[in-house]
Amino acid sequence: MNFYIFSFTKAGATLSVSLKEKLDTLYGKATCYTISKYATTTQLLPITPSLEKTVETHFKTGNILIFIGACGIAVRSIAPFLKSKTTDPCVLSLDEKGNFVISLLSGHIGGGNHWALQVASLLHAIPVITTATDLNDCFAIDVFAKKNDLVLSDLTLAKQISAKLLNQESVGIYGSLPEGTLPNGLLYNDTSLDTGFCITPFFHNRPFLHTLHLIPKQIILGIGCKKGISPTILSTFVEETLFSLHIYKQSVCAITSIDLKKDEPALLALANALSVPFFTYTKQELAAISGDFSASSFVKSITGVDNVCERASLAYNHAASLFQSKIAKNGCTLAISLLPKTYHF
Repeated sequence: MNFYIFSFTKAGATLSVSLKEKLDTLYGKATCYTISKYATTTQLLPITPSLEKTVETHFKTGNILIFIGACGIAVRSIAPFLKSKTTDPCVLSLDEKGNFVISLLSGHIGGGNHWALQVASLLHAIPVITTATDLNDCFAIDVFAKKNDLVLSDLTLAKQISAKLLNQESVGIYGSLPEGTLPNGLLYNDTSLDTGFCITPFFHNRPFLHTLHLIPKQIILGIGCKKGISPTILSTFVEETLFSLHIYKQSVCAITSIDLKKDEPALLALANALSVPFFTYTKQELAAISGDFSASSFVKSITGVDNVCERASLAYNHAASLFQSKIAKNGCTLAISLLPKTYHF
């Protein structure tokens, strides 16, 4: 976790160093920026070449930006870089005496509300949180999604669900029930409701007239391919297969293969395009996976194991069976398994 603290007065710079020391100890690396005349120690870096450029550099998903000073300075500093609640980072605004900590941006998905509470606790300050679901102690679909590493399929529908719950209207939840107490306003498996959500990697699963999908990262792609296969051929094959099986690309959490393919450009390109890790296994590790596989004497003569894609998928998954056995096309093979997942309210 990376924290970037901006201050503009002597008192603000002093507070930023104190906060940095607490954050460094408990949570991760904190970097302090202030105007040049107050950057008198190694813990304080001068804001250069400009505040706008420095903010732009650190305005990235996963970072936490903390402004100590007038709230308007923070607003003007981040305004040019705002894109989406799914990608904008957490931004907090503090007064220079450390009396108040305002969750200014990305209160839910970016963790702004959570970090406002944590920073306020460190400074013995008052957290200021303005999101309606938090103020009304109402189930927040985006917080639930972030907590359980789920991707929202439709932000507009997610907002509509939050609005319904705030208006004390019922919303459905379908499929596997997460662990914990069912929040007020949610009705389980009641498809008579017009609006609801389900946790699924499959885009055809629509139990409600207006169904929000919370997409889990649970699809494992086991892949084998010819040496030097075209990245376009491989990616097209994978995309077409996922679409035919009604699987969201966002649900892919890993690509797996044999270690002979660890440097295969097409596999590396695919993992990069899907923003997922690429794992490989030795022939001995793959051979140790038990199951009924689509054996190939040709594959064994090349790799030393009778099947790559099915065994590789299960090597990561540690599951007893495949969701999709081997599919072959244009020098590529693909098998799919689902990583078991649990969810919590």
